[in-house]
Amino acid sequence: MIGYGICVGPGNLFERICLPGIERVRTPGSPVFTMRNQRSLFSAYNAMFDQAAANSDITGLVMLHDDVELRKNPAEVAQPVFEDDSVGMLGSVGGSDTVSLAWWNEKETRRGRVTDYDKVHDYGSDRYEVHAVDDVILCVNRWTIENIRFPEGHYRGFEGLGVILATLVRAAGKRVIVQDLQDVMHHNDGRGFNGLKDWRHNELRWQREFFELSTLERLGNHLERLTIPTIPLRLAARRLAVRAAGRAHEVSDGETGDPVIDELVGGWYRRCKRLRGRMLV
Repeated sequence: MIGYGICVGPGNLFERICLPGIERVRTPGSPVFTMRNQRSLFSAYNAMFDQAAANSDITGLVMLHDDVELRKNPAEVAQPVFEDDSVGMLGSVGGSDTVSLAWWNEKETRRGRVTDYDKVHDYGSDRYEVHAVDDVILCVNRWTIENIRFPEGHYRGFEGLGVILATLVRAAGKRVIVQDLQDVMHHNDGRGFNGLKDWRHNELRWQREFFELSTLERLGNHLERLTIPTIPLRLAARRLAVRAAGRAHEVSDGETGDPVIDELVGGWYRRCKRLRGRMLV
């Protein structure tokens, strides 16, 4: 039996969008685990894994954002994938050769399919092995539920979980797969990131743990971590510069819903490219 896990944010997205979809498609008796009033997606998912592990009838979990509408049951895709014991995780979209939490910048390796509120992200509907997945919706099997946890205190907030979880699964010797999860609708109306400071903290921590860094690069990583509190000021300065240049009308052509944030994340990604080929898993 595959259950469902949701970290429920403020507002009514879960009751209005997510829960009706789950109730429409789930097998009767499949449990729904909800975590509310959370400060971290990482600790919320650890808690859901703990709850699921305590139920011996659960063979897997579908973990989804509270603004995701299910129109068919992703468990129907996950069950045959998880018959392969070498697989630990399944997502809808993802990529490989990942050096940044902004996995989508690896444009040549993007795979999978998901529908956003205004467009379809279609990089192929077949089954693909990847290094990273987007955490908008992902599935884990019983092995991952029992054996994988985010290290306490290493990661914070709500950004980058799919990439980091995929890395933990691969580091433990299991494969990560993406496949079209049957008409998933992500009602993300351009709200963007929940926390850019947490994003950068998590990316730097992930790189320290899973990439081969020289002594100088490790020092640089720690020094950059000290500058994270200045990110809001840097964003404010960029917004002023954009307005002064008469570019305030520009819209995002990236994944964050905000052209200024896209520019900052894109700059981080370009610097991360120096890590190409040095991932330890």
